[in-house]
Amino acid sequence: MRFPIPSWVYDTVIYQIFPDRFFIGKGLTVEEKKQLYEKRGGRVEKWGVPPKRDEKNDHVRVFYGGDLWGIAEKIEYLRDLGVNAIYLTPIFLSNSNHKYDTIDYFKVDPQFGGIRALKRLINSLHAENMKLILDGVFNHVGRENVYFKKALKGKNKYRNMFIFYENNYRGWWGTKSLPELVLEEVSVKNYVIDVLIKYLELGIDGWRLDCGQDLGPEFNRYITSKVKEYSSEKYVISELWTYTGGWDMVDGIMNYHLRENIVSYIEGTNKNFGFYLERMYNETDNILACWNMLDSHDTERLATTINDKFLRKFAIFMQFTYPGVPVIYYGTEVGINGGPDPECRKTMIWNEEKWDNDLRDFYKKLIYLRKNEPALRYGSFELLNNDPIVFMRRTPMVLDTLIVYGNIYDEPLDITISIPEKRLLSGTEFIDMFTEDRYFIKGGMLKIKMLPHSFGILKVKNNIVNNYDQYKRIS
Repeated sequence: MRFPIPSWVYDTVIYQIFPDRFFIGKGLTVEEKKQLYEKRGGRVEKWGVPPKRDEKNDHVRVFYGGDLWGIAEKIEYLRDLGVNAIYLTPIFLSNSNHKYDTIDYFKVDPQFGGIRALKRLINSLHAENMKLILDGVFNHVGRENVYFKKALKGKNKYRNMFIFYENNYRGWWGTKSLPELVLEEVSVKNYVIDVLIKYLELGIDGWRLDCGQDLGPEFNRYITSKVKEYSSEKYVISELWTYTGGWDMVDGIMNYHLRENIVSYIEGTNKNFGFYLERMYNETDNILACWNMLDSHDTERLATTINDKFLRKFAIFMQFTYPGVPVIYYGTEVGINGGPDPECRKTMIWNEEKWDNDLRDFYKKLIYLRKNEPALRYGSFELLNNDPIVFMRRTPMVLDTLIVYGNIYDEPLDITISIPEKRLLSGTEFIDMFTEDRYFIKGGMLKIKMLPHSFGILKVKNNIVNNYDQYKRIS
């Protein structure tokens, strides 16, 4: 049995924010906030100085000062871009900048403004009809976690929440700073549900579940059931770096499989790009609610992965035209680059003179098309050609159906495609929404003229001649 997917998910474009690196609110600087960090063993860095990996892992204690107040102050920027949901990496009490080593789930970190700042952000987003998704890290906690410290003191009530060996305990990937919870324990289940419900009651719209593979299918299902018990309109997404099929006990997963498929096709090592897209669609029941990812706080930046501007745009184009929910990692839309963690966690650029405005406008165009074309939100996926890629997003209303194509090669390509849609009548005109070129279907076949390095979306234009509409009885 699948749980109901929230109705708003299909119309959503998500913006991922790493809070410490987005914006400092209330007109402050990190220097003016430094006591918040230094008293807990951290140090501050100036905005714009690139983060660097430290062999001793000390880079996780370097702070730039971003907070929830700052995010609330930048809602106008997000609205102008066109996104309508935010996903935040963890915001709960922790001594690291990433907050994946939670001390206390029931406290929003004062470094981010505490519970008052979270309430302000929720209210500000909802006033703009925007959603908020929080990051739930329930596989493990931090070594300073309030319950783990009690467990170390030998209190059985809390020791049972963790796995202790003779002189050690189990940590995530053996990391002692991240003791794992025993998810089968009733006390742990109650602990997790209490956290989920506390923030749902505050008004958040969904949860992203960290380390979905470590939670396992049944705990993913358990969390989803409890969230849906609260409200079927709350969203549950799980972090899984695997093939998408079969993970339908949650609303959707972070679709890194799509990212790897796109990148390998661009790199020339994947000759089955379209076939893999088709298989993933056919085998993933909840594909429309999965996240279409190209980069995140856990990967190198898209501008680093794909340096060529056209090929990067092609990847973004595929992200927005393939079934699923597009997720934009903060700053990718203005061209921020960066290698693996922590280099991918640079501070947001707010000097507009340093933005790649062409890229940002491209994102705005795709977001606009997604919002205004039902096929890009709800349409099915039907592969028409593997390479160069051509596919159809079919809709119940035939005139809303779209044909998507892309040519990543240096030479022009003329290709004739069979369109398996009996309702598309011979002589029907298609307009390319990127080039305004015109095409006509003939006997169910469509010839597309692809320029080198090009992509496009073909939309039906129903030409009514002398009050004659050939679609008068076709819908």
